[in-house]
Amino acid sequence: MTTAAIAAGLRALAANPLRTLLATLGVIVGTAALVAVLAVGDGVEAYARDQIAATTDLQSAAIVPSTDRNADGIRLPRTDTLVFTPASADSLARRLPVGTGVAAMRRGAARLTARDSSLPEGTSVYALMPGRSPVGQPDSLLAGRWLGDGADTEALVSPALAARLGAAALGATLELEGVAFTVVGVVAMADSAAIATWVPFARFEAATLVHQPATLLLRGPSIDVMPSIADSARAWVASLGDGGADGPRAEVQVRANRIEQVRQSMLVFKLLMGSITGISLLVGGIGIMNVLLASVFERTREIGVRRATGARRRDIVTQFLAEAVAVTGMGSTVGLVLGFAGAFGVSAIIRTRSEAPVYASFTLSTLLVAAGSAITIGLMFGAYPALKASRMSPIEAIRTES
Repeated sequence: MTTAAIAAGLRALAANPLRTLLATLGVIVGTAALVAVLAVGDGVEAYARDQIAATTDLQSAAIVPSTDRNADGIRLPRTDTLVFTPASADSLARRLPVGTGVAAMRRGAARLTARDSSLPEGTSVYALMPGRSPVGQPDSLLAGRWLGDGADTEALVSPALAARLGAAALGATLELEGVAFTVVGVVAMADSAAIATWVPFARFEAATLVHQPATLLLRGPSIDVMPSIADSARAWVASLGDGGADGPRAEVQVRANRIEQVRQSMLVFKLLMGSITGISLLVGGIGIMNVLLASVFERTREIGVRRATGARRRDIVTQFLAEAVAVTGMGSTVGLVLGFAGAFGVSAIIRTRSEAPVYASFTLSTLLVAAGSAITIGLMFGAYPALKASRMSPIEAIRTES
């Protein structure tokens, strides 16, 4: 009987094509607007995430060993300072989410010995794990290549130092504290005037005059996983032993508050834009309800005959809900197509006017939200006409003049 009720509902829609089209029009407009806004919103979010990754440290964390302790208000050196190595980075990486970059890093300073007058007197020096880019700078190689595995005599330099070396920077020889290195690459830095050099981890101490203990740098694939990364890093530090009365042996530094603010801002933006365009769907739902109420009034006699010949109340409800779902289904399908086209057009205008590389982005969640919202609206606003039709008295309905 349920199948017959659904078939009756679809026949009623086919018998009044103009009314069906008008009822569908509101759903088409509402769905198209919702899809376009969500798709452009996804594109803007992707652009914002790229900017955050490129210009901030919100996707980065650091594990810094404690080098002193508090003794009656006096800072004294501690004897159990953690010594991080490339092996420590590999051990930690196995505990972190997939896609998280981990590297041991040391920073120091060195004199440039055997130098000519064009070179500066000294340079900042960073220890780099061979075969890896600096964590937090995955796309910063301007020329040449990264340090090779097992290459203890290779080095990378900053653009400012490369300029001082001249046109033959790649392949040039630098002597740091008397240790010779061959320049194989140039790495971009936020400070364009910085004089910096990256050397293999194994040669760092020999090539530096002043240096700090190693820290572990972490780079998450997105800001969303940074809280999880921080929790895993703290658990790993705890597994290395408690510092006791001297306090924690290392500190996990992460911008937790700023990360949460960014995540919350992105969510609020999407909810705001979605709720505004959702009003269009509500208008379409009201149109569906009005059309179905008019249909109930016009088909009162038909409803009475169906009830008198054995149709149950739920069959009548199913019939009218089938009409509502059919209207919203057709409207949402057409609206999805128009919404895609609109999203591409709007994102093209944004790129033209702002020169920002914003592209419409379509995710499965966007499609499910748009289609699900349309079907839900159809069921919500179709429920009242369906219940009204099902509660008619069969005798009174048959007597009604249609």
